[in-house]
Amino acid sequence: MGERFERDAALGAKNDRLKRLRRLIRQRQARSEERAFVAEGPLLVVEALQAPHVEVLEVYAEEPIPPSVVAEAEMRGLTVQPVVAGGLRSVLDTVAPQPVCAVVKTPESAIAELPALGPVLVLVELRDPGNVGTLIRTAEAAGFVGVVLAGDSVDSTNPKVVRAAAGARFRLPVIVVDEVDDALTKLGAIGRRSLATVVEADADSISGSVAAYDEVDLTNSAILLGNEAHGLSSGVVASADLRVTVPLAGPTESLNVAAAGAVLCFESLRQRRVRESLPE
Repeated sequence: MGERFERDAALGAKNDRLKRLRRLIRQRQARSEERAFVAEGPLLVVEALQAPHVEVLEVYAEEPIPPSVVAEAEMRGLTVQPVVAGGLRSVLDTVAPQPVCAVVKTPESAIAELPALGPVLVLVELRDPGNVGTLIRTAEAAGFVGVVLAGDSVDSTNPKVVRAAAGARFRLPVIVVDEVDDALTKLGAIGRRSLATVVEADADSISGSVAAYDEVDLTNSAILLGNEAHGLSSGVVASADLRVTVPLAGPTESLNVAAAGAVLCFESLRQRRVRESLPE
């Protein structure tokens, strides 16, 4: 490996390519303009290289370069670009155990391209990157066919989102839309009934009935989760086909949005598993 990665070929900390990496990591506008983002750390880089529908543009690493990264890059026809010691550490958003990163082309999807069957998670104006990344990961784990980010939500290619999604960002379609109503219309057109999640304490003040999450069919639905602080707006709740809540046994007022999303996602999975096990 020493001959493959010559020291005099390694990029210095002030190299223009590393400056570009810094912009992609720190600037949403740069990621939007290039339609690319950065995956950090050897595990995420390998996940990106293994994802069949993801285009990995470049791979960078400080020595010693993990053999798994080299092997996966070579299978993609890529050469890992070596960086001088400390060069990547000054660029990356977090201090990784091994300074390795890849520039990944942002996958583009549309609601109309989603499979005919399967639940979809709709995140409306979520601002916390950790919550969004966790919910993308949870949706994939529960067999959802896509995630929609609607309204003024955090950038789905934010480094913290990508890390929290733990590879799911490379495999699960993540669709970004400006208007929630437009998303609901398009989801309805492909057979998804929309379910707005509301806090149990607010149920009595909401127009229309509110059902417990385990009393409704979640198998082929579009489940809407709202902003961490304010939840879904009254307009979005009114636009949804149904309203659901997670009943709480204790005095806690509400669940964290990622926790509530996990409950709903895995109830959907439970219902699908029960349905698939029933005799024809």
